[in-house]
Amino acid sequence: MEQPARLRRRSFLRNAGVGGGVLALGALAAGLAREAEAAPMTGRFDGKYDFDTPFNRIGSGCWKWDGALRDEHMSHIIAGMGIADMDFRCGPFITAALAKRIQYENWGYVDMTSPPAMAFIQSIIDWNKRRHGIHVITPGNLAFTVGVHAGLIDSLRAFNPAGGKVLMLAPAYVGFYEDLVASRMVANESPMQIVNGQYEIDWDDLERRMTPGTKVTILCNPHNPVGRVWSKAELTRYGELCLKHKIVVLSDEIHCDFVNRGQKFTPFSTLDDKKLVNNSITFMSTSKSFSVGSLNLAWYFTTNKDMFREILSYDRNGTDIASLSIAASHAAYDSGEAWLDQLVAYIDGNHDFVAQYVQANIPMIKIGAKPQGTFLSWLDVSAVAERIGARKMAAGETKKPRPIDTRTGKTDIVSPEDMVGHWFARHAFVALDPGSLYGLGGANHMRMNIATSRRTLKAALDSMAAATRSL
Repeated sequence: MEQPARLRRRSFLRNAGVGGGVLALGALAAGLAREAEAAPMTGRFDGKYDFDTPFNRIGSGCWKWDGALRDEHMSHIIAGMGIADMDFRCGPFITAALAKRIQYENWGYVDMTSPPAMAFIQSIIDWNKRRHGIHVITPGNLAFTVGVHAGLIDSLRAFNPAGGKVLMLAPAYVGFYEDLVASRMVANESPMQIVNGQYEIDWDDLERRMTPGTKVTILCNPHNPVGRVWSKAELTRYGELCLKHKIVVLSDEIHCDFVNRGQKFTPFSTLDDKKLVNNSITFMSTSKSFSVGSLNLAWYFTTNKDMFREILSYDRNGTDIASLSIAASHAAYDSGEAWLDQLVAYIDGNHDFVAQYVQANIPMIKIGAKPQGTFLSWLDVSAVAERIGARKMAAGETKKPRPIDTRTGKTDIVSPEDMVGHWFARHAFVALDPGSLYGLGGANHMRMNIATSRRTLKAALDSMAAATRSL
């Protein structure tokens, strides 16, 4: 088998300030052992899975729930619906794999050319062939990183000068803006158009923004936050324009496993024109699909050997891949397909439930066409913002001393959407993400993560409905 690319040693997370390793590891080991004992061991783990029973995350230190309680000064919380991770228990195959790996009590650097690591690499290749029709991944064009953001930052630095523009369809995932700050680059946003409740690319605007100072584009598919799953025709047209204007495509496909009924995910790397594929790098992870974001593992691949070498010259985090991360992701791809299929169907049902509930019970919130993918809902809260005087409230807050915004490197400016978020936290005890985080097109919108039990979802919507009725 072809050997994987040489991985780098220096830690990308050297400034993250992670501490308490021994105590945390001991607690993790004990907890995982209990989880493994209780987990139904069904061989291939292909039984019926329970996504309906609410899973209590309060007190676990999670950003989505505990962070919201702290930041919003809430007396209690009905639902954390901001950060894009899921509220379900992870698949028992992952718990079992982690418990087994923990029995070997050494945590040195992982050799990514070793037989266990090569078996994991093969599981990535097999999964993407089987599930997504991707046939271009090999051990020689696949590299690992501690997260998609780290890989994007390396790629941005490799192909765009400091101060250069990065083309994005807006509204765009908030993390991309943070990546641009880390890379010392600026966003070149092409606002999408809403047609019959669905977001579409404004092709004329997109090409106008393909200026000589724009060398890279970040393409999100399925798109966060609006849930578009781009068609083969759309991706081909996008790729042709980028090739024409000498713009490298960075395709973030981290949500690729979440595609709703009647929709089809097309990986950029499967386009018919190989010149387009050769002008792209694809980024993937198990972090969204199997809710293992805190295990910090992602990978990227490209058919372009020159671009691959260039990215690797900026890669400083490859050998910081944790053996626990590999164990979890390998188990997910080897044993998790039935679990994922049931989960995707459940979340598809959540999308239907949200649309029906909001239309019937929360007239002050508007919801567009059903998202084609992701576990995110994009809500129009214009009426709520107007009723609570969000613009005036935001202007008053902005006059106060403010911290630096990590997305822009400038003084933080409070948006009307921030005020809507605070209002829902105070009155409905639900945490949402303000649309202003997502750039152009985010005004008057909130992003809501619906990857939770139906019971929790209903409780959150009930509380939001009651709160808006008081206006």
